[in-house]
Amino acid sequence: MTMASPVADIFRRAAEFNRNDPRREGNTVIVPTGWEMLVAGDVHGQRAILNKIIRHAALADHDKRILILQELTHGPIDHATGQDRSIELVMRAARLKVSRPQQVVFLLGNHDLAQATEKEITKAGRGACKDFVAGVRAAFEDDAEEILDAVYDFFLSQPLAVRCANGTFISHSLPAPNRMAAAGVEILTRDTHRDDLFRGGPVYEWTWGRRHREDQVDALAGELGVGFFVLGHQPSQIGWNLVTSRALIVASDHNNGCVLQFTTDEPLTSELAIASLYPISAMVGD
Repeated sequence: MTMASPVADIFRRAAEFNRNDPRREGNTVIVPTGWEMLVAGDVHGQRAILNKIIRHAALADHDKRILILQELTHGPIDHATGQDRSIELVMRAARLKVSRPQQVVFLLGNHDLAQATEKEITKAGRGACKDFVAGVRAAFEDDAEEILDAVYDFFLSQPLAVRCANGTFISHSLPAPNRMAAAGVEILTRDTHRDDLFRGGPVYEWTWGRRHREDQVDALAGELGVGFFVLGHQPSQIGWNLVTSRALIVASDHNNGCVLQFTTDEPLTSELAIASLYPISAMVGD
């Protein structure tokens, strides 16, 4: 159904593409051989960085390339307006999804989940979710509530994971070691229910986990039948962090950040993954 607000309609259409991706099985998108993956970490409102990443991806020129995006929201306050303007990044990415639905994949992150379930995240001493809502209301006024509803639907339409034919598993995070029982792995192959979204539910646990251990990651790799994990969620001043021998964190929210580029034809190792990082500082801006 076409919405009264053209902006809301963009988010509803992007959500439909997320949910109806023919490669999707439950909460996982399955990518076969023959694709190049470009994985960005958290962007958090960094407009110039998102512009660089999209320009670097050049999806129109590379029809077998997939761009994975996560956590575009909750950026710094704009000095000119006094608002969180990260809705602009989400809107640009949603438009890109609508124009190239098979080449843009979003991963659900904890900031998206908190926003869509109307919880709060404190960031830099302020309520990030409250600031996001204020920014949408300032930008869209009478259409703001309709747009917020559509944005929240878009967030919750995002899958939890991407599994590649080379054995690589990409997700915003993994459950914390002491939360594996609550998280389980069933959520990866089934649809989401409302109760899954809150603490103790598997979607919550899969997006909030930290402090991963070698033994936990190895056990999860064995259970899932994957070889290497690519994650976001955790900050890194150098743009990446090898948290275990088979789990790499990518951070893309500052100029020292990185993206990860690899093909689905060759298995990733820690050495190959590190060698496949591409610095944002080397990308050409608008």
